[in-house]
Amino acid sequence: MRLHRDLTSILETPSEVKNDFEPGWLGKVVIKHGLDWENVSCRGFITDLCDYDTKSNFVVLHSETAWAPMDGLWEAVIDHYPRVSFVYLAEECTEDIYVNTDSAGTYIPDRFKFELCGDAPIPEGWYANQEKPNYIEILEYFADFEKLAAYCLKLTGKVFTAFNELKDYFTDIFKDEGDVVVCVKEFTLS
Repeated sequence: MRLHRDLTSILETPSEVKNDFEPGWLGKVVIKHGLDWENVSCRGFITDLCDYDTKSNFVVLHSETAWAPMDGLWEAVIDHYPRVSFVYLAEECTEDIYVNTDSAGTYIPDRFKFELCGDAPIPEGWYANQEKPNYIEILEYFADFEKLAAYCLKLTGKVFTAFNELKDYFTDIFKDEGDVVVCVKEFTLS
């Protein structure tokens, strides 16, 4: 696929413009497609370009950006590939942005994010890592609430019947633990 070849080439070629994001600066993607990097928001970089899947005919790439997804950049780039469309999963915790544009779940089935991370005593009855009994490190994604609730049941022994109940439970447990990240989010579908 031409898009994958172009992105691979971009990642392998040094930038003509000085930047702090080498080797995957998004400005290189913009420049390669004849666009002006000063007029297209391109703050961020590609962190991973997966192998091209010839059977399903899609490309997966991971990028890190600041403050918001770079959908305008990708829309401008995709215009150069008439038979290509894109979907993305975007997370920006400081701006409380959790978006999945694959509403059908064809390529990105994730609908919920569950993250707990930091130094804290493990609540009684929870499964704990024996090597780090006072450290929590969980990052999981789920396609539906039932799978999230089943995971949390296994973790805590508690049954959850609604998303807000589950979210409030974990937020309340760790509210006094300043070093623990609690991120229980439902992605907005768009």
